[in-house]
Amino acid sequence: MRKHPISLLLFAMCLPAMAQQTGEQERNKQTARSFFEDVLDQGRLDRYAESHTSDFVAHVGDREASLDEDIAAAKEERKAFPDMRMTVNQILAERDLVAVHWTVSGTNTQAGMGFPATGKTMKTSGMTLFRFKAGKISEEWNAWCMLSVMRQLGLYPPPQ
Repeated sequence: MRKHPISLLLFAMCLPAMAQQTGEQERNKQTARSFFEDVLDQGRLDRYAESHTSDFVAHVGDREASLDEDIAAAKEERKAFPDMRMTVNQILAERDLVAVHWTVSGTNTQAGMGFPATGKTMKTSGMTLFRFKAGKISEEWNAWCMLSVMRQLGLYPPPQ
């Protein structure tokens, strides 16, 4: 019988920490959503760095990219697809991580990202995993299908 009061006491002591973690996760989710909706979707790349730490690292395949390199890549994407739209489909958070499932679409009217201007539209979805530090994005991993985009733009032959 004595175990129950101790268990209740421990649970009550953990409640503030759990509430703090939940509040931090919600703030991180809001920062991630704002980054996609207010910066990427609206083309407000001048606000890109506001949501990132100065030592931000993007994990790009087998290499790492700095914040400046990540911003330059976003500018190339916007150049190739001036009407680019980003939609947040789902956001999940756990500990210091936020996962965003997104959809991007646009018309390739200008050369950029190594593509010639094709005049064709594309639409694809992907996922981004962010690590947060002190309320800002400190690391990023992305997964999406470039092959699908190249096929939609007519830059890679469709499967036979």
